[in-house]
Amino acid sequence: MKMEPLGSGDLRIWMTDTELSRWGLSLDDMRQGTPTADRAVRRLLGVARQRLVFHADGQIQVEVLPINDGCVFLFTADRPRPPATTALPQIYHIASAEELLQLGQVLAATPGASLPAASLYRSGEGYYLIVYAGLGPITGYRRLLHEFGTCVGEGHAAASFIAEHTEAVTVGEALYQLLTAYGSRLPTPPHPAR
Repeated sequence: MKMEPLGSGDLRIWMTDTELSRWGLSLDDMRQGTPTADRAVRRLLGVARQRLVFHADGQIQVEVLPINDGCVFLFTADRPRPPATTALPQIYHIASAEELLQLGQVLAATPGASLPAASLYRSGEGYYLIVYAGLGPITGYRRLLHEFGTCVGEGHAAASFIAEHTEAVTVGEALYQLLTAYGSRLPTPPHPAR
């Protein structure tokens, strides 16, 4: 079992299937929210507090992400709500490099637009584009992103999972990079003779 305190004050715990069974946990029990799973998760949280890696009081949200041979827990403390101008990261799956280039083409055709921050990751099944933005910038691009990709999730836990289990192509400026990549493939016009 690996406990990893995050800079945000949250906690991530990695457990193998063997460790889960030792703690009396199963994915089915956790999905159903059985009393056994609830007690085991509370014990797990107690151990994290004893090891001084998690200090939150009050309500705590627990997200469980299954991975190969185990799962990841993300413990998030109840905090004041972020301002209305922030949104959870949106995760889009894009099937091929050709579709990425087509997205770049459409972005290049919208001059002067403010692009939201985004990161691009490669996996065996194509690409994942994680878009981080306030409600303003992402709203205008949501239709476009749905045209070239499929929204497969949202939230910080899912974004962290993608970032750790796939290969980073570009972090933070993916939409700008796509626009630039499309522009670099255009033929350059000939220079007039002098």
